Order: sequence, then C-alpha cells, then structure tokens
Amino acid sequence: MNKEVNKYTLAVFLQTIGTGMVMTYMNLFMTDYLLITAAMVSTALLIAKFIDLFVSLIAGPIVERANFKSGKYLPWLKIIKWVLGVSFFLTYLDTTKLGLPMSLRAAIIVVAYVGFGGGMSILMIARGGLLQLMSGPNMSIRTKLSSRTAQATACATIICSAAALPIVTAISPIVGENNAYLVACMLLFTGMFVGCIIMAAQAKKYDVPISTGTDREETSVTMGDMVRSVAGNSQMLIVILAMGIFYIAMNVFTAVQAYYFRYIVNDYMFMATSMTIKTSFAFVASLIVPAIGRKLGKKNAFICGLIVYAIAHVGIMLFGAGSKIVFTLCTCIFTAAMYLFTSFGVNYFLDCGEYGYYKTGKDNRAVAMAMYNIPMKIGFMLGAAIGGYGLAIIGYEAGIVITTKFIHDFMFIIGAIPAILCVLAALILFFGYKITDADAVMYATANSERDRAAREAAASAEEQE
Repeated sequence: MNKEVNKYTLAVFLQTIGTGMVMTYMNLFMTDYLLITAAMVSTALLIAKFIDLFVSLIAGPIVERANFKSGKYLPWLKIIKWVLGVSFFLTYLDTTKLGLPMSLRAAIIVVAYVGFGGGMSILMIARGGLLQLMSGPNMSIRTKLSSRTAQATACATIICSAAALPIVTAISPIVGENNAYLVACMLLFTGMFVGCIIMAAQAKKYDVPISTGTDREETSVTMGDMVRSVAGNSQMLIVILAMGIFYIAMNVFTAVQAYYFRYIVNDYMFMATSMTIKTSFAFVASLIVPAIGRKLGKKNAFICGLIVYAIAHVGIMLFGAGSKIVFTLCTCIFTAAMYLFTSFGVNYFLDCGEYGYYKTGKDNRAVAMAMYNIPMKIGFMLGAAIGGYGLAIIGYEAGIVITTKFIHDFMFIIGAIPAILCVLAALILFFGYKITDADAVMYATANSERDRAAREAAASAEEQE
C-alpha cells in the first residue's frame, strides 16, 4: 500500500504544480495587463464563479450516474487534462493585442475560469473517489492519504511560489511581459498533464467498471435522492457553511495579495520571496501540524485552526503595512494553522457521507465527496468579489498614487475581513457539528459491512440464475 500511496501523492504533487499560477496572479493580470477595471474584473469573475458553483453542484450527480464502461472516475481523469489546458491558455492570453473591447476581454476570462473551475471540480471528485476506493473503511489509510496530499500540495506550492515570478521576469525580454505570464503558466501546466496520466494509470487498478444491468438500475440513486442526501444531511450543511466561510476569508486575501506587494510596500518581486518563505514553512508545517490535528480530533482541530488563522490576520491588519517581514511572518502563522484541519481534507465530507448512508441506507458518498468542492467554489466566488469590489470602493485603479487613507482601507480588506469571517466559521462549527471521530469509524465500518452483504447477495443471485 505504501507504493500506491506514494504514486497517488506524486500525481497530486504534479497536478498542484500545474495550477500554480492560475489563481495567484489572475486579478492583477486582468487589471494591470489586460487593462480591465477592478469593478469589471470583479463582476466578470463573480459571473464566472457563480456558473462554476452551479457546475460544481451538478458535477457529483454527473459522475455518480455516468456509468462509463471503463469505470466511474478513470474516463474523467483522461479527459479533464485537455479541458484544463485550454482554460489555462485563455486565462493569460494577451487579448489587448487582438483589439477587443474591454467587455469581450472580460468575457474570455469568464469562459476560461468556467473551464478551469469545472475541470477542477471533476478532478477533485476523481481524486476523492480514488482515495475512498484505495482505503475502503480503513480510517488510518484515509488519513494517511489526505495528509500526504496536503504535504504534496505544500511542496508543490513552494516550487510554484519560488519559480513563477522569476520565470516571468526571465522570459519577459524575449516574449514581452504580458506574454511571459502565458508562457510561464503553460510551462507549469505540464505538471498537471503528467499528474493526470499517473492518476489515471493508478485508477485502472481500483476503479472497477460498473455493471449496467437490471440490478444496477433498480438500486441506483436517483437525482432526487442526491439532492435530498445533501439538503437532508444537517452535518453536511454545517461543514459546507463553515468551510465556505473559511474559503471566502482565504480568497479575500488571495485576491488582493499581489496588490499589497506592488503598491503598499512597493516591492513586487519580494512577493516571490515572501510566498516561497510561506510555502516552505507550510511544507514543514504539513509534516508536523497534522499530528496535532489528529490529537485534537477533526472538530477541535478545525475550530482551533480558524481561531489562529483569525489572529494572524489581525496581525496583518495592524502591522503589515509597516513591514513586509511581519506580513510574511503572519502568513506563515495562518498557513500553519490551516494544516490543523486541511490535512483531513475530504474526510470531513466523507464522514458526512458515511453518516448519511448509515442513517438513510442510500449510498451517496460520491455526492458527499463532490461537496468538498462547493465551499472552495463559494470562497472563490465571494472572496474574490469582496476583494475586487473592495479595491474599487477604496478607489483603486492601475497606477494609482498611494495615500495614507488608501493604505489604511486596503489593510482592513486584507486583514480584518478574513479575521471576522474565520471567527464566524469557528462559532458555527462549535455549536453545529456533532460527528465525533468515534462516530465516523462506527459509520464507515457499518457501511462497509452493508456493502459486503449486498455484494454477497448479488453474487448469490447470479449463481442461482
């Protein structure tokens, strides 16, 4: 199993490298290179991310009911790398040279983001599905896979943080600064391409093709069942709400981070240094902090992580404008705090899926794992909108002359808003989430026994025929 875990981890590592530039520089590229106003950028991305959220909601049912002859997840892993490649290309395509009006340039970004978001939704479902198939009801293997995934993500992010801006700077004299973002993005994308190939090869071993006979149709889950499996699962709704608020907080920060280095401290290249320090610290934290999270348990780890995250953002608000070192230190602190709970990854949603299956007898665990994407999508949509509209409200435009008031208002956006949101999410979890780690084990074990009995009954029926 160690070999299989390592192969899965390598695939996730390469896929993460492939997405290294898409979100980090998108807003700045649109305002400062494509010359789209901050308000229009926010509107375009809000539309794109709303569509993406809808796609995410139907992605789980689509995967659940596709019934490909070659398996539930394997075909998607083969297709999705091509969709992502086109989307990444459009994201950093210099459409100003095509003479297109601003609204059409923004529309192209909408199309690119919908392709990126939808592709990543399917990819994350396939990842989670493969994790569940590899581990079965074994919680230690599930936790090991999710922890290794967090470590692989952290390691890949270090490489992207250190390499992205230097690559852009190095090739700018050759291809031009605008085109340099596109070239750098596509170079990193090769990691995604190879990672999907590795994961697809691994899925062949575990993703057994699904029978499409009469018995399958009689026992399959209907679309109505899928909707009810989420709407009727109180614990799922609590996790989606709390994690969604957290991702809003995180994406407010992400949306405006590049502006901090370019305008507040006037040292854009230090962004690469700061992010490399943060991501290097994150990798070390990913090796140490998850063990603390496991001792605390999933619920307490989530709450503690959110509180520390909020405190770090208060530090950014109060002291970040005066020191990029303090700013970087605070980002290290909140990144470490994330690993208290993000190391559990999809297991929060899988626990809720096991809970729902145990209570209702309807196996919608694939839908539950698809919900793992929904808080991220909510965060991407609302967090980026809050950050972008916030910039417009405080008067940002490309090349703005910085004033003391602008700095004060900007630091409220990047510091105070994420802190307030994280405290709110912690309170929701504290009062609303009831599944203990012991409950999760009990649900998974009982469901595994139910699946085994169903397989034996089906096999016996086939022998009698």
